[in-house]
Amino acid sequence: MFEKVRMVTARGITMANHPELMARTFGSQSHFMFEDPLPYSVYPEGTDRIDFNDWAVLVNRFANVMRNLGVKRGERVAIVPGNGIEVPALIMAACKVGAIAVPMNYMLRGNEIKHIVEDSGARVLITDPEVFGASIKDTSRFPTIEKWVMIGLAGEAPPPFESMDLLLQDAADHCEPAPIDIDDVVGIFYTSGTTGFPKGSMVTSRGLLESQRRAALLLPIGPRDFGILALPLAHIFGFAIAVMGSCAGASGYIMRHFNPHKVLELVQEHHATQFVGVPAMYAFLLACNPEKNDLSSLRMLGSSADAMPPEHIDKLRELAARPGLIRKRKPLFAEAYGMVELTGLAALKPALRGLEWPAGCVGFAVPPTHVRIADDAGRSVKRGEPGELLVRGPGVTKGYWDNPEATDLAMIDGWLRTGDMAKKDRWGRIFFVDRVKDVIKCGGYSVFSVEVEEEILQHPAVQEVAVIGIPHRTMGHVPAAVVCLREGAQATEDEIAAWCKENIATYKAPRTVKIIPLSEMPYGVTLKIMKKDLRDRFGDTKLT
Repeated sequence: MFEKVRMVTARGITMANHPELMARTFGSQSHFMFEDPLPYSVYPEGTDRIDFNDWAVLVNRFANVMRNLGVKRGERVAIVPGNGIEVPALIMAACKVGAIAVPMNYMLRGNEIKHIVEDSGARVLITDPEVFGASIKDTSRFPTIEKWVMIGLAGEAPPPFESMDLLLQDAADHCEPAPIDIDDVVGIFYTSGTTGFPKGSMVTSRGLLESQRRAALLLPIGPRDFGILALPLAHIFGFAIAVMGSCAGASGYIMRHFNPHKVLELVQEHHATQFVGVPAMYAFLLACNPEKNDLSSLRMLGSSADAMPPEHIDKLRELAARPGLIRKRKPLFAEAYGMVELTGLAALKPALRGLEWPAGCVGFAVPPTHVRIADDAGRSVKRGEPGELLVRGPGVTKGYWDNPEATDLAMIDGWLRTGDMAKKDRWGRIFFVDRVKDVIKCGGYSVFSVEVEEEILQHPAVQEVAVIGIPHRTMGHVPAAVVCLREGAQATEDEIAAWCKENIATYKAPRTVKIIPLSEMPYGVTLKIMKKDLRDRFGDTKLT
């Protein structure tokens, strides 16, 4: 506990010197594990685990490679390999030399990567054979890239790539951190692009560290904990969780790809105490007969990025319960509210034993972050009424890279318009209601899709559901439900529609139900359902 307090309260910490503080504080008692051994000749063959001392050295070596490549302060470095230990190390290395990291999710396609590269103005791109073969494919499509670097292989890399393995042989173990200011932009994390091409959110050293350090202090995690990390580390959520865990000294296993069966096996094999994912990940875990695995080592579960169905929380906690002196001990469940533009989390529902939170609550704002609920004109609404959630604090983006128009639309006098509907109760607790663009205006009523989805998930045959609005001649829009059935379940669209009509208020009940295979549900890079795609697919449905 003492080490964690020292880590999160240390002064003068920036993203440039954070790895050294990790090493000095936790050293060899905390470590990272990963699926693919490091293929670089400067490491012993089969290295699939490094402690926090080794971690600082890896960051230093990558930083020296960047300096040797001529990367200067303020230059953007495109980082797009598969999920692995190299992703956070490369991001930290770019920060160490005063450059600006531009991480990209490995699931992006070629045209999306091309847009981000050109939008950010990156001249150096670092990738691996898998992502290059699946997405980038042709270097000639990226004429602005001057230097290509290939990680994840031993020996020479195919032209025009330089091999990270060979570059590391000339990279020293020590690297003097650049004297960056806490409010300098150190990264550009791109949004999911649900309304067109993604925008680059500029994040600062203060933004990446402050909220994560405070969350580490509030949550019951420390050097004795071991987590399974299946989130994409190039996304702000995954990277923020990695930073938060490192601030607490927690060890962890980095998965290259999310696989629900493997997650359950890893929890049992490593006696993992922590798992953090998005709600869709938990839905997949529950669909894999998790009762077959011993999950009793879990002490805390966490979620963000979307609304978590309460019944999923209850079932997971029950599955991981272990005997106690008086009653079963269940793992705590922590939920956070955050987004790319907030550099991780802005509100937290701490997992404290004996403290029960009401459904839909995402907790309190994490100081010094402030939130308020506003109407369309930016005026604060009465307590308890829904409105748009506005946030101000150190994690709020400095704006969108090279996009002043989008920045002006997103900001009101220093407050970020999140695009999320929320409300606050008299104690200041924040309740997520819906995405503004997903609220369905139906005959004068506001139908919140999240609320309807939670009700439909009560149907025993339903595994996944997304509620969208489709045009209606007289009502403006009406709710429609796109449903995936549980494996082996039998139900028709008419049967589910009739169940909804009987169990959900008339104005909220879906007017039509569409059943699709789970493989056709459009998930984004953080496994959030892309409702825009569903509106495009089913928006012209004719109602009888």
